[in-house]
Amino acid sequence: MGISRRKLLIGAMGAGALAAINPSLVRAKSAEPVRLGAIFPMSGIGAEAGAAWLQGTKLAVQHWNDNGGVLGRPIELVVRDDKYSSSGAVTAGRELASNGVNLIVGACQSPMALGLAPLLEDLNAVCVAPTPAAMSLTHENFSRNLFRLCPNGYMLYAGLGRMLAQKHPHISNWATIVFDSEYGHDAVRYFEYGVLSAAGDRDIHFDRPIYTPVQKTNFQVEINQLMNSPAKGLFVGLIAAPIISFLQQGRGVGLDKKFEVMGESGTDLLIAKAMKSATPDNLWSVSYWHPRNDFFANNPISQRLYKDYVAATGDHHPIGLLTSSHRSTQALLSAVEKAGSTDTDAVIQALEGLTIDTITGPYHIRKEDHQGYGTSVYAKTGPRQEEPYWGLNDLVVVDDAKTMEPAAAGQPFKLPA
Repeated sequence: MGISRRKLLIGAMGAGALAAINPSLVRAKSAEPVRLGAIFPMSGIGAEAGAAWLQGTKLAVQHWNDNGGVLGRPIELVVRDDKYSSSGAVTAGRELASNGVNLIVGACQSPMALGLAPLLEDLNAVCVAPTPAAMSLTHENFSRNLFRLCPNGYMLYAGLGRMLAQKHPHISNWATIVFDSEYGHDAVRYFEYGVLSAAGDRDIHFDRPIYTPVQKTNFQVEINQLMNSPAKGLFVGLIAAPIISFLQQGRGVGLDKKFEVMGESGTDLLIAKAMKSATPDNLWSVSYWHPRNDFFANNPISQRLYKDYVAATGDHHPIGLLTSSHRSTQALLSAVEKAGSTDTDAVIQALEGLTIDTITGPYHIRKEDHQGYGTSVYAKTGPRQEEPYWGLNDLVVVDDAKTMEPAAAGQPFKLPA
């Protein structure tokens, strides 16, 4: 078989000549990847939440890579397990930095973020954190190298308390059970503030808060205490596996029937997926994503993310928690693109004041204190008789700009008078 002149010419051409014809082909093969660190709880009591956060980051990275990567380079994900602990987050951050990874998504809960934040400058790293609520992260413990891309504790829990008090104005006694941590103590204060701000002149009583260790999973003593309370409203500031254990154990003695309404701080559909038809029908959650609800179904980014999620997992009922890490990853990669560099200082400057499009509409990062804000939702789920054995009963949409406190980086937060 003869060889055409065209084939001879191409065979004689070197890589440089090929690059002249289509330089993007050669760059795509030779470009070093942009390495993105992901610090999530992949073991221990936070593992299920960690799997959702990792899925959200993977979907964001996949979308960017399918569209040419960032700065014309592919994105490589480097995952580390924080074991749902502050020390684990510190160890993971040091490991990533020692391997030259300076761009991080993670430190998803307040203890992890508070542990990692003070080290980031020395590690020459920047971290975008999906869901830590502790107020000090954007106040007295502010770090230039950390960004919070979720509502803070005041925005979340004062908002939840206000909404529940408005929906149940006749409830005059409330109880709370939360982690014994900075986050937990903050959550109680802000929830109570929200209830009182909606109550007006009505007389409201709060039981003394019940504080539990972060790693605790047996709540029989606390449940008995709550069963003996006169309260008809309950705020549960436990997260991940602990709140699921608490609700499952409480159901055995009728805790869900004793309280007219319960609010929880953000474990959301992980509860429904675990409890299925035993899901309490009076539980409101700090929530994230319900793709079939009109608010989300009319958003093209939400539609695309849902399609990508189903294609990747085969699951038609996603855990909304993944959208928090998806948003954080999108923001960090958008900042790299905007900066034209992976240099830490350049990326920090690009993140400050950044606005991106998300499943709930535009999302902003306040330059002064690195607080993110956009649109938040509270959701009430309940049991169903058909697959997946739970469903959405009600949804409340909140504009974060109306609930956010003024920026005060470096200064302790004070509740409004």
